[in-house]
Amino acid sequence: MYISNDASRARQREAQLARENRAEIARAINQEQVTRRELLRWGIFTASGMLAMKNGLSPFAKSAYAAVPTGAPRTPLFGVKKFSQPMYRLHLLNPVPMTRTSQGHAAFPAHLAERPAKRLSYHTDFSADPTNRQFINPRTYRGPIEGRPPGEIFAHQRWDEYFPKVGYIMRLGQIAQGGGGYFHDHFPLQQPDSVWCYGGGRTGECNLPPFLIKGRYGEPIITRIYNDLPANRAQNNGFGRNETQLHFHNAHNGAESDGAANVHHFPGTFYDYRWSTTLARRDKINTQATDRRASGPDDSTGLVNVPGDFRELQGSLWAHDHRFFFTAENVYKGNLGAINYYSGPDRGNEELADGVNLRLPSGKLLGWGNIDFDVNLVFSDCVCDASGQLFFDIFDTDGMVGDVPLVNFGYAPFFEVLPRKYRFRVLNACMSRFLKLALADAKGNPVPIKFIANDGNLVVTPLTLTSLPVQGMGERYDIVVDFSGFRVGDRIRVVNQVRHDDGRGPKEELSLVKAIKGDTKDPVVGPMLEFRVVSAVESVDVPGVIHRATDPDVSRVPLQLTEQIPIVTPVRTRVVEFGRSGEGDSRGPDGCVPDCGEYVNFPWTIRINGETSHSMNANRISLLVPKAGEVEHWTYRNGGGGWDHPIHLHFEEGVTISRKGLKLEATEAFQRKDVWRLGENGSVTFQVQFGEFGGSYVNHCHNTIHEDFAMLARLQLLTGVAGSPQTAVTPTPNPTPDGVVFTTPEILPEGAPKGWRDSQPVQAAQLSGMVTP
Repeated sequence: MYISNDASRARQREAQLARENRAEIARAINQEQVTRRELLRWGIFTASGMLAMKNGLSPFAKSAYAAVPTGAPRTPLFGVKKFSQPMYRLHLLNPVPMTRTSQGHAAFPAHLAERPAKRLSYHTDFSADPTNRQFINPRTYRGPIEGRPPGEIFAHQRWDEYFPKVGYIMRLGQIAQGGGGYFHDHFPLQQPDSVWCYGGGRTGECNLPPFLIKGRYGEPIITRIYNDLPANRAQNNGFGRNETQLHFHNAHNGAESDGAANVHHFPGTFYDYRWSTTLARRDKINTQATDRRASGPDDSTGLVNVPGDFRELQGSLWAHDHRFFFTAENVYKGNLGAINYYSGPDRGNEELADGVNLRLPSGKLLGWGNIDFDVNLVFSDCVCDASGQLFFDIFDTDGMVGDVPLVNFGYAPFFEVLPRKYRFRVLNACMSRFLKLALADAKGNPVPIKFIANDGNLVVTPLTLTSLPVQGMGERYDIVVDFSGFRVGDRIRVVNQVRHDDGRGPKEELSLVKAIKGDTKDPVVGPMLEFRVVSAVESVDVPGVIHRATDPDVSRVPLQLTEQIPIVTPVRTRVVEFGRSGEGDSRGPDGCVPDCGEYVNFPWTIRINGETSHSMNANRISLLVPKAGEVEHWTYRNGGGGWDHPIHLHFEEGVTISRKGLKLEATEAFQRKDVWRLGENGSVTFQVQFGEFGGSYVNHCHNTIHEDFAMLARLQLLTGVAGSPQTAVTPTPNPTPDGVVFTTPEILPEGAPKGWRDSQPVQAAQLSGMVTP
């Protein structure tokens, strides 16, 4: 993909010209100067909607100077070297207390001058009186002030039961000029629309690294997201869409707060997400909250018991933009952050011994949620143009891999550690790049790793490894590394062992010895992060306190972290196949649902139970779960063609049962996960049980290029909560700058179990378009 820096000047110019031509076409499309039909007529796109294989245009077309593809130019580094700047910790946001008003709303502290959060959206007020200016978008004077759709369907489910106790105010906007924190302090500053990210508070500026939120079971959260992006779609430096919905991956929330129910909102509006901090199975298991393991920390060192199954406690989560058809572009621009959940067993206090707390490495200065020795690591890659501005190639539907390794959005940084145990929460936030990470000492020897959690779920028994499994996009691995055997001054590097040629999937897994040396074909192979052992570090939990190498390490990693969830006979089974079948059918006579832009067709499709393949349409239900609490076994299957896919299921985790094509590693065998790598021609089977909330969710490939082009399917959950609108299939919201309108969704024949159709003939007929509702 990326040509060598040693290539001839002629080849360098050729690759740069092809990139500039692609960027010019992208700008023309974005500014509506050309149409897809014109591009087809000019031969720039093929009939299938793919970029034509032409020299001077496609990076995969044959070079005029060699019998190899043209390729893409490398990112200029402007003299910046690896490990020349410290790693930035994620930007910790602090919550504010919420209080209940006499109307039952959740009020922010008065000094913030914020409207209270409500069970019903402010769109409901706007719909009742569109002339009332207090409910109108204050920037555009079009549409409602809140992007959440109106009425009971998108009201916060179980509002009183999970009334918000704390709140956050976040603003999505252009990166602050001179704010730093992106790529490298000595790298050219990014232009305002090259990077979009989140700022905290009422007028907080957007900066990178991304945010970190500390949540705890038993403390529901309201998160208000303002969209401060430019109102003009063309103001995006060539990629990205200025509309957003924030997906909390993979928390247990109602569909209205999942951030992937086709509910993106527009510049000038806000959206109130209620994150329930619900422990799954709260309606079936431990309903009286008597099990101390099912709990969250209180304000001191005690516990607040909650209903639910302690075996389903979550820890390392994250949030990211999920605007359908533009997720990859928006997340790549910086629209993401991390969320750590704390519980009785995973308290974030390594000293507290109460018979429940596992005492994993964290710190001890705070009652809970210490992060002095519990560190979030967001691994990603990027590419910049000749001027150093972030670049995204919107025409590559196979996937996009960058040539610059980033950790917490900094270029190959270093991080100082004491000679003691640390916990690292490792997230692969790349668009299309798989990672395989290992630690190497100065002699190139592997450093032991204790694997303690997969996708935020504690494994039953810690596993000692010499390298992590291949990690797909969106997967999280929690590990513990013991640096006590090293001396002050020693350096240990985190090395990526997977080589990519393109976005189709891993090309080769290299040995640690080879990977340490790097690879001329893939600049992100090799060291990505350096740990430096030092004698003292300042606390981030209580600034001013100094931790020293001589301090005793009281943390531990117990021999058992949780208990196994048994595999049982399912109520039903489903097979979901991910592949590439024709042009897809996302684009209908009236366009896409939602708006998808018009520059390409959609090659990626999903097939349910062997029926017809479909590409993404938010108004099409591909999977319907008719009853909360029923156990199902699902098989995710790769349709082949040489691609690899990491598949993500929203809302619930599954217990991994078996695999074909790839070895079932101990790190996932009978462990809970929410992203599964399929491998070429492979499949994975898992057990899943839905409950507590209902509405519209999705499952999709987390190669976000594949997701956007459009390997994504709608999942409809029917809740068992009496009186809830989610006991029936919910209509599809269609956001516009003037407000949300609803349409009646189509339900595929294979989408709903036959028994449900037989018991709901009128509703099934309506949803199939056979009867007017």
